[in-house]
Amino acid sequence: MKSSVDEAGRPVLGPWAEWMLGNVQTGLLVLDEAQRVVFANPWLLRRARLPAHEVVGRPLLDVFPHLRGSHFERALADALRTGFPAVLSETLHRSPLPLFHPTPSGGEPVRLKQSIQIVPMAGAMARAVGQRHVLVQVSDVSPAVARERLLKQQAERMHAMAHVDALTDIGNRRHFDAMLDREWRHALRQRQGLSLVLFDIDHFKQYNDSYGHQRGDACLKTVASLIEAMGQRPRDVVCRYGGEEIGMILPDTDLPGALKLAQQVVDAVRREAIPHVVSPQGVVTVSAGVASEVPEAGIGADTLLLLADRALYQAKRLGRDRVEVLLPASKTRREPAQS
Repeated sequence: MKSSVDEAGRPVLGPWAEWMLGNVQTGLLVLDEAQRVVFANPWLLRRARLPAHEVVGRPLLDVFPHLRGSHFERALADALRTGFPAVLSETLHRSPLPLFHPTPSGGEPVRLKQSIQIVPMAGAMARAVGQRHVLVQVSDVSPAVARERLLKQQAERMHAMAHVDALTDIGNRRHFDAMLDREWRHALRQRQGLSLVLFDIDHFKQYNDSYGHQRGDACLKTVASLIEAMGQRPRDVVCRYGGEEIGMILPDTDLPGALKLAQQVVDAVRREAIPHVVSPQGVVTVSAGVASEVPEAGIGADTLLLLADRALYQAKRLGRDRVEVLLPASKTRREPAQS
């Protein structure tokens, strides 16, 4: 396999080299020390949509003017100056060169996602040739990027399936436990208050017995959406705690704020006026148990959960359709809130 150079110093390739470089499925550019294009292979020319005579022999930055001032230009200059190779990954520099996927005539051009290697000629060879050339190798990583995006989407769907309740489309118990633990630890570090409200649909078993489980599911979904709509701050978390119980985690919220929000939910569910023949109110209602703490070292989030659960039990015991709160023994006990 022989090659020589023409009068301008450009390589003249033998048939084997021409065949090989013409079939390489990677873009190849060879630049001289002045950053003029000495060689461009057919793969790159087709995707640049340029004929060889408009590329070979011209300064690279004249062929692709938008590269001026770019990270690519700086990396190329450094490689020529130092003799060290450089890599422009697809993660940070996805489309440095204006290269496009082959498309049917009239089709919308789609730019290639690229990974680029800049490889300067070794010192001994550069001295033999009389100047340092540099090889720019361009790989089309569009399939890999698309695959990465698909895997990310699949991971997000799997995460949603693992953390979202299929019936109500709010967080499930696993998500509730994880978020309560996370927010408890955050509140402990920041010395902020953390509040928790547990809601329970009153007489829900009797509702299912009277109207059937399909109506029961619809009722639960409606109540869940009403509660979720009340948690409007980005870090508020609403999850199905279990059965007909729904938990609301309220970061950086004191007891009065949590009580007010819980009462708003109780009132909103009652106003929704979902018929319930067994309920004394004639409509679906909810009870709520509220707890609020500023976390301290040595105390876990289960303390907050236990207080909210006991408060909810008290709301049920005192007649339902109401909000109740239980305070830690170290704090002044508040009179039960009335609905």
